[in-house]
Amino acid sequence: MSEEENQNQNSDEKETSKEINQEEKEEKKSRFTFKCTRCDACCKERGPIPITLWDLELWARNGVLANFLPYLEVYTRPNGTVDLILKPLLSEKEEKTEESPEEALKKTPLEDLLNEKCPLYNKEQEKCLVYENRPLSCRTYPLDYDGTHFSIVDVDCPGVGQEGMTKEELKEMRDTAKQMNYELTRIRIALPVLNQIISRNVMMDLMRQNMEAMSKMSDEDRQKLEEIFKGAQEEQ
Repeated sequence: MSEEENQNQNSDEKETSKEINQEEKEEKKSRFTFKCTRCDACCKERGPIPITLWDLELWARNGVLANFLPYLEVYTRPNGTVDLILKPLLSEKEEKTEESPEEALKKTPLEDLLNEKCPLYNKEQEKCLVYENRPLSCRTYPLDYDGTHFSIVDVDCPGVGQEGMTKEELKEMRDTAKQMNYELTRIRIALPVLNQIISRNVMMDLMRQNMEAMSKMSDEDRQKLEEIFKGAQEEQ
């Protein structure tokens, strides 16, 4: 091999080595690592937290389901999907002192609460009040799985990029994200069906109660009611 060919080969090897090193750097940079710093940012400005059947089953087993009931609500997202959520709390400056938190929740549109804190996070104590029973969504945050790919839903989370995550911890977090995707799909299928069944049963119960009430009315009361209905129709 001539000296010129030898130099060209060395140059190619160096270039290849540089490319490999660059790829390794990029891979290291893009590799997901996470360590929760307990900054609680995801609790203070989280918005609606999706709840799954897994969460309900966990709370039922641990005897704490009743504690969550005041904060559960069905929410139709802008994309049309229906979720069961933990409805966020109003900011303290917007809360009315004469109303209970439950009443404030009922009167406030969810769209106005998208950047509010989780109802089960205590700002004064700076801690989650239900950490051992926290929802599946909180356990996988900020990692998300859409059924095909993983993604980070909050790139500004201080824990993203923190070193020290073991392979076992990464696997566990990925498995939790996959489970969240499965459970979210499951409850999104179940909720509309259950809603239809419950609504139908409620309507049937109301009709039955009305019929029973009518059957117990005297002829005089029934005649008065018919006159009221007739008068209302004439006004229209």
